[in-house]
Amino acid sequence: MMRRKLAAAAVTLAAATTGVVALTGSPAFATANDCSWARYTANSIVAICNGGSGNFRAHITCHNSGAGAILVDGYGSWKSVASRSASYAYCPKSGDTYEYGGINIQ
Repeated sequence: MMRRKLAAAAVTLAAATTGVVALTGSPAFATANDCSWARYTANSIVAICNGGSGNFRAHITCHNSGAGAILVDGYGSWKSVASRSASYAYCPKSGDTYEYGGINIQ
């Protein structure tokens, strides 16, 4: 009889411990995912994230029109994934030319 009580107590303890581990697992990180970007015009890009949480913005790199081979960056406004809004980034100066684009995630 004593063995059964000990076995039942061990099973109960294991179940309780397992429940605690499940509740205190690794923290969730808020991050955007399912993101994409595309060239929007000759000197701009558009970016959007459709999954996860957190914030994102479009990031464009352009050739500076006055300095030749110097690359300059332009950034769109930060958007929350929940807003379902797109972020647009433009080359900093009129006459700058698109080089490549991307997305910053916060």
